[in-house]
Amino acid sequence: MKTEVKALLYNAAGHDEAMATADIDFAGLNKNKLLWIDGPADKLATLKTLPEDVARAIHADAQTATLEIFDSCYRFFVPVLDSNNAIRQLTFLVGKGCLITICDQRPGFMDRFVETDRGETLNGKLTPSALAASLLSELLDDYRKGIADIDKKIDKLDEDILRVREKKAPLATLATLRRRVSRLRSSLGDMGGTIHALTRPDFLAHIDACDHTHFENTARILDRLDDAVARARETIIGSFDLYTTRVAQDTNQLVKALTIATVITGVIGCAAGIFGMNFDTPFFHSGAVGFLEVTAAMVMTSLAIVGIAIWRRWF
Repeated sequence: MKTEVKALLYNAAGHDEAMATADIDFAGLNKNKLLWIDGPADKLATLKTLPEDVARAIHADAQTATLEIFDSCYRFFVPVLDSNNAIRQLTFLVGKGCLITICDQRPGFMDRFVETDRGETLNGKLTPSALAASLLSELLDDYRKGIADIDKKIDKLDEDILRVREKKAPLATLATLRRRVSRLRSSLGDMGGTIHALTRPDFLAHIDACDHTHFENTARILDRLDDAVARARETIIGSFDLYTTRVAQDTNQLVKALTIATVITGVIGCAAGIFGMNFDTPFFHSGAVGFLEVTAAMVMTSLAIVGIAIWRRWF
Protein backbone atom coordinates (compact mmCIF):
# COMPACT_ATOMS: atom_id res chain seq x y z
CA MET A 1 0.00 0.00 0.00
CA LYS A 2 1.45 3.34 -1.06
CA THR A 3 1.67 6.24 1.32
CA GLU A 4 0.20 9.68 0.83
CA VAL A 5 2.20 12.83 0.26
CA LYS A 6 3.15 14.56 3.51
CA ALA A 7 4.52 18.09 3.73
CA LEU A 8 6.07 19.68 6.79
CA LEU A 9 7.14 23.31 6.93
CA TYR A 10 9.82 24.18 9.47
CA ASN A 11 9.58 27.87 10.30
CA ALA A 12 12.26 29.18 12.65
CA ALA A 13 10.56 32.59 12.79
CA GLY A 14 7.06 31.21 13.32
CA HIS A 15 5.36 27.88 13.84
CA ASP A 16 6.22 24.50 12.37
CA GLU A 17 3.20 23.08 10.59
CA ALA A 18 2.03 20.21 8.46
CA MET A 19 0.78 21.48 5.14
CA ALA A 20 -1.75 20.24 2.61
CA THR A 21 -0.29 19.67 -0.83
CA ALA A 22 -2.51 22.42 -2.25
CA ASP A 23 -0.99 24.94 0.19
CA ILE A 24 2.64 24.23 -0.63
CA ASP A 25 4.39 27.45 -1.62
CA PHE A 26 7.96 27.14 -2.84
CA ALA A 27 8.17 30.84 -3.60
CA GLY A 28 7.71 31.77 0.07
CA LEU A 29 10.72 29.80 1.31
CA ASN A 30 13.56 31.78 2.85
CA LYS A 31 16.50 31.32 5.24
CA ASN A 32 14.08 30.75 8.16
CA LYS A 33 11.79 28.33 6.33
CA LEU A 34 12.57 24.78 5.28
CA LEU A 35 10.07 22.56 3.49
CA TRP A 36 10.18 18.78 3.71
CA ILE A 37 7.93 16.74 1.42
CA ASP A 38 7.66 12.96 1.49
CA GLY A 39 5.66 10.60 -0.67
CA PRO A 40 5.69 8.11 -3.57
CA ALA A 41 7.11 9.26 -6.89
CA ASP A 42 3.88 9.00 -8.88
CA LYS A 43 1.98 11.26 -6.48
CA LEU A 44 4.82 13.74 -6.07
CA ALA A 45 5.03 14.07 -9.84
CA THR A 46 1.43 15.38 -9.92
CA LEU A 47 2.17 18.36 -7.67
CA LYS A 48 1.66 21.48 -9.74
CA THR A 49 3.58 23.83 -7.48
CA LEU A 50 6.95 22.10 -7.88
CA PRO A 51 9.77 24.23 -9.29
CA GLU A 52 10.65 23.25 -12.84
CA ASP A 53 14.10 21.85 -12.05
CA VAL A 54 12.77 19.85 -9.07
CA ALA A 55 9.92 18.42 -11.15
CA ARG A 56 12.39 17.47 -13.88
CA ALA A 57 14.58 15.70 -11.31
CA ILE A 58 11.59 13.73 -9.97
CA HIS A 59 10.60 12.64 -13.49
CA ALA A 60 14.19 11.75 -14.46
CA ASP A 61 14.88 8.04 -14.73
CA ALA A 62 17.24 6.63 -12.13
CA GLN A 63 20.70 5.94 -13.47
CA THR A 64 23.34 3.55 -12.18
CA ALA A 65 24.98 6.38 -10.24
CA THR A 66 24.09 6.70 -6.56
CA LEU A 67 24.38 10.51 -6.72
CA GLU A 68 23.08 12.76 -9.49
CA ILE A 69 23.53 16.54 -9.71
CA PHE A 70 21.01 18.69 -11.59
CA ASP A 71 20.98 22.45 -12.29
CA SER A 72 19.84 23.66 -8.86
CA CYS A 73 19.29 20.42 -6.95
CA TYR A 74 20.75 16.99 -6.48
CA ARG A 75 19.42 13.56 -5.59
CA PHE A 76 20.85 10.39 -4.14
CA PHE A 77 19.59 6.93 -3.31
CA VAL A 78 19.97 4.88 -0.14
CA PRO A 79 18.65 1.42 0.80
CA VAL A 80 16.18 1.05 3.66
CA LEU A 81 15.35 -2.16 5.51
CA ASP A 82 11.65 -2.49 6.28
CA SER A 83 10.09 -4.47 9.14
CA ASN A 84 10.37 -7.68 7.08
CA ASN A 85 14.08 -7.07 6.40
CA ALA A 86 13.29 -6.40 2.75
CA ILE A 87 15.44 -3.75 1.08
CA ARG A 88 13.64 -0.74 -0.39
CA GLN A 89 15.06 2.28 -2.16
CA LEU A 90 14.70 5.73 -0.64
CA THR A 91 15.43 8.77 -2.79
CA PHE A 92 16.56 12.12 -1.39
CA LEU A 93 15.99 15.13 -3.65
CA VAL A 94 17.65 18.24 -2.23
CA GLY A 95 16.71 21.60 -3.72
CA LYS A 96 16.75 25.24 -2.72
CA GLY A 97 14.91 25.59 0.57
CA CYS A 98 13.31 22.16 0.29
CA LEU A 99 13.98 18.47 0.78
CA ILE A 100 11.90 15.81 -0.97
CA THR A 101 12.11 12.15 0.06
CA ILE A 102 10.65 9.60 -2.32
CA CYS A 103 9.63 6.08 -1.28
CA ASP A 104 6.60 3.85 -1.89
CA GLN A 105 6.26 3.18 1.84
CA ARG A 106 7.21 5.81 4.40
CA PRO A 107 10.06 4.43 6.57
CA GLY A 108 9.46 4.39 10.31
CA PHE A 109 12.58 6.40 11.12
CA MET A 110 11.01 9.48 9.50
CA ASP A 111 8.06 9.44 11.88
CA ARG A 112 10.43 9.02 14.82
CA PHE A 113 12.46 11.98 13.58
CA VAL A 114 9.33 14.14 13.53
CA GLU A 115 8.07 12.85 16.90
CA THR A 116 11.27 13.85 18.69
CA ASP A 117 10.25 17.49 18.30
CA ARG A 118 7.65 18.09 21.02
CA GLY A 119 7.48 21.85 20.52
CA GLU A 120 8.59 24.56 18.15
CA THR A 121 12.00 23.97 16.58
CA LEU A 122 14.69 25.97 14.84
CA ASN A 123 14.91 23.41 12.04
CA GLY A 124 13.84 26.15 9.66
CA LYS A 125 17.37 27.53 9.93
CA LEU A 126 18.80 24.28 8.63
CA THR A 127 19.86 23.96 5.04
CA PRO A 128 18.18 21.20 3.00
CA SER A 129 21.49 19.34 2.94
CA ALA A 130 21.72 19.52 6.74
CA LEU A 131 18.19 18.12 7.07
CA ALA A 132 19.09 15.33 4.64
CA ALA A 133 22.19 14.53 6.74
CA SER A 134 20.03 14.48 9.90
CA LEU A 135 17.63 12.01 8.31
CA LEU A 136 20.56 9.87 7.17
CA SER A 137 21.85 9.81 10.75
CA GLU A 138 18.42 8.71 11.97
CA LEU A 139 18.35 5.99 9.31
CA LEU A 140 21.80 4.78 10.32
CA ASP A 141 20.59 4.64 13.91
CA ASP A 142 18.08 2.01 12.74
CA TYR A 143 21.01 -0.05 11.50
CA ARG A 144 22.77 0.43 14.83
CA LYS A 145 19.69 -0.84 16.66
CA GLY A 146 19.49 -3.82 14.32
CA ILE A 147 23.12 -4.72 15.02
CA ALA A 148 22.58 -4.28 18.77
CA ASP A 149 19.56 -6.60 18.61
CA ILE A 150 21.64 -9.22 16.81
CA ASP A 151 24.39 -8.92 19.45
CA LYS A 152 21.80 -9.38 22.20
CA LYS A 153 20.39 -12.50 20.56
CA ILE A 154 23.87 -13.92 20.04
CA ASP A 155 24.67 -13.45 23.75
CA LYS A 156 21.48 -15.28 24.70
CA LEU A 157 22.25 -18.01 22.19
CA ASP A 158 25.72 -18.49 23.65
CA GLU A 159 24.17 -18.88 27.10
CA ASP A 160 21.79 -21.53 25.74
CA ILE A 161 24.69 -23.38 24.10
CA LEU A 162 26.68 -23.42 27.34
CA ARG A 163 23.82 -24.88 29.35
CA VAL A 164 24.16 -28.49 30.44
CA ARG A 165 21.13 -29.54 28.44
CA GLU A 166 19.83 -27.37 25.60
CA LYS A 167 16.25 -28.03 24.51
CA LYS A 168 16.91 -27.71 20.79
CA ALA A 169 19.79 -27.24 18.40
CA PRO A 170 20.53 -23.54 17.74
CA LEU A 171 21.41 -24.04 14.07
CA ALA A 172 18.13 -22.52 12.85
CA THR A 173 18.69 -19.43 15.01
CA LEU A 174 22.28 -19.13 13.83
CA ALA A 175 21.15 -19.35 10.20
CA THR A 176 18.53 -16.64 10.76
CA LEU A 177 21.05 -14.32 12.43
CA ARG A 178 23.54 -15.03 9.67
CA ARG A 179 20.99 -13.98 7.04
CA ARG A 180 20.17 -10.79 8.98
CA VAL A 181 23.83 -9.84 9.21
CA SER A 182 24.28 -10.59 5.51
CA ARG A 183 21.40 -8.25 4.63
CA LEU A 184 22.81 -5.55 6.90
CA ARG A 185 26.24 -5.86 5.31
CA SER A 186 24.78 -5.71 1.81
CA SER A 187 22.57 -2.73 2.64
CA LEU A 188 25.37 -0.84 4.40
CA GLY A 189 27.65 -1.58 1.47
CA ASP A 190 25.17 0.01 -0.96
CA MET A 191 24.70 2.96 1.39
CA GLY A 192 28.45 3.35 1.68
CA GLY A 193 28.73 4.08 -2.03
CA THR A 194 26.17 6.88 -1.70
CA ILE A 195 27.54 8.48 1.47
CA HIS A 196 31.10 8.36 0.24
CA ALA A 197 29.91 10.04 -2.97
CA LEU A 198 28.43 12.80 -0.80
CA THR A 199 31.88 13.47 0.67
CA ARG A 200 33.77 13.66 -2.62
CA PRO A 201 35.38 17.03 -3.40
CA ASP A 202 33.59 17.32 -6.75
CA PHE A 203 30.22 17.10 -4.97
CA LEU A 204 31.14 19.26 -1.97
CA ALA A 205 31.83 22.10 -4.39
CA HIS A 206 28.07 22.20 -5.17
CA ILE A 207 26.87 22.70 -1.57
CA ASP A 208 27.49 25.25 1.17
CA ALA A 209 30.75 24.90 3.06
CA CYS A 210 28.84 24.60 6.35
CA ASP A 211 27.20 21.40 5.07
CA HIS A 212 30.47 19.60 4.39
CA THR A 213 30.88 18.57 8.01
CA HIS A 214 27.39 17.04 8.18
CA PHE A 215 28.03 14.52 5.43
CA GLU A 216 31.54 13.82 6.69
CA ASN A 217 30.13 13.00 10.14
CA THR A 218 27.58 10.69 8.49
CA ALA A 219 30.44 8.93 6.70
CA ARG A 220 32.20 8.38 10.04
CA ILE A 221 29.02 6.90 11.54
CA LEU A 222 28.78 4.55 8.57
CA ASP A 223 32.39 3.44 9.04
CA ARG A 224 31.66 2.57 12.68
CA LEU A 225 28.59 0.60 11.63
CA ASP A 226 30.65 -1.30 9.07
CA ASP A 227 33.03 -2.29 11.87
CA ALA A 228 30.10 -3.25 14.13
CA VAL A 229 28.43 -5.46 11.53
CA ALA A 230 31.79 -7.11 10.79
CA ARG A 231 32.19 -7.88 14.50
CA ALA A 232 28.63 -9.24 14.60
CA ARG A 233 29.47 -11.59 11.72
CA GLU A 234 32.61 -12.79 13.51
CA THR A 235 30.60 -13.29 16.70
CA ILE A 236 28.10 -15.48 14.84
CA ILE A 237 30.96 -17.55 13.47
CA GLY A 238 32.34 -17.79 17.01
CA SER A 239 28.92 -18.94 18.27
CA PHE A 240 28.88 -21.67 15.63
CA ASP A 241 32.37 -22.76 16.70
CA LEU A 242 31.16 -22.76 20.30
CA TYR A 243 28.20 -24.94 19.32
CA THR A 244 30.37 -27.42 17.41
CA THR A 245 32.73 -27.58 20.41
CA ARG A 246 29.79 -28.24 22.70
CA VAL A 247 28.49 -30.97 20.40
CA ALA A 248 31.96 -32.56 20.29
CA GLN A 249 32.13 -32.41 24.09
CA ASP A 250 28.71 -34.02 24.47
CA THR A 251 29.68 -36.67 21.94
CA ASN A 252 32.90 -37.34 23.84
CA GLN A 253 31.00 -37.74 27.10
CA LEU A 254 28.51 -40.05 25.42
CA VAL A 255 31.34 -42.19 24.04
CA LYS A 256 32.89 -42.37 27.51
CA ALA A 257 29.58 -43.41 29.04
CA LEU A 258 29.07 -46.05 26.38
CA THR A 259 32.64 -47.30 26.88
CA ILE A 260 32.10 -47.63 30.65
CA ALA A 261 28.80 -49.42 30.03
CA THR A 262 30.56 -51.75 27.59
CA VAL A 263 33.30 -52.50 30.16
CA ILE A 264 30.71 -53.25 32.86
CA THR A 265 28.74 -55.45 30.49
CA GLY A 266 31.93 -57.24 29.45
CA VAL A 267 32.99 -57.87 33.06
CA ILE A 268 29.56 -59.22 33.98
CA GLY A 269 29.47 -61.34 30.83
CA CYS A 270 32.93 -62.69 31.52
CA ALA A 271 32.00 -63.61 35.10
CA ALA A 272 28.76 -65.21 33.96
CA GLY A 273 30.66 -67.21 31.36
CA ILE A 274 33.23 -68.44 33.84
CA PHE A 275 30.64 -69.55 36.39
CA GLY A 276 28.53 -71.03 33.65
CA MET A 277 31.22 -73.51 32.56
CA ASN A 278 30.26 -77.14 33.02
CA PHE A 279 32.96 -78.21 35.54
CA ASP A 280 32.14 -80.22 38.64
CA THR A 281 33.79 -78.08 41.34
CA PRO A 282 32.62 -77.62 44.95
CA PHE A 283 31.69 -73.98 44.34
CA PHE A 284 29.15 -74.90 41.70
CA HIS A 285 27.30 -76.93 44.34
CA SER A 286 26.93 -73.98 46.74
CA GLY A 287 23.36 -73.34 45.61
CA ALA A 288 21.59 -70.07 46.35
CA VAL A 289 24.42 -68.81 48.53
CA GLY A 290 26.91 -69.09 45.69
CA PHE A 291 24.50 -67.41 43.28
CA LEU A 292 24.04 -64.47 45.65
CA GLU A 293 27.80 -64.19 46.20
CA VAL A 294 28.51 -64.08 42.45
CA THR A 295 25.70 -61.61 41.82
CA ALA A 296 26.93 -59.35 44.65
CA ALA A 297 30.45 -59.49 43.25
CA MET A 298 29.17 -58.45 39.83
CA VAL A 299 27.23 -55.53 41.34
CA MET A 300 30.18 -54.41 43.46
CA THR A 301 32.53 -54.60 40.48
CA SER A 302 30.12 -52.52 38.38
CA LEU A 303 29.79 -49.93 41.15
CA ALA A 304 33.55 -49.79 41.53
CA ILE A 305 33.99 -49.12 37.81
CA VAL A 306 31.36 -46.36 37.91
CA GLY A 307 32.98 -44.90 41.05
CA ILE A 308 36.40 -44.79 39.41
CA ALA A 309 34.88 -43.13 36.32
CA ILE A 310 33.23 -40.46 38.45
CA TRP A 311 36.38 -39.92 40.47
CA ARG A 312 38.42 -39.48 37.29
CA ARG A 313 35.67 -37.24 35.86
CA TRP A 314 35.31 -39.31 32.74
CA PHE A 315 31.71 -38.11 32.37
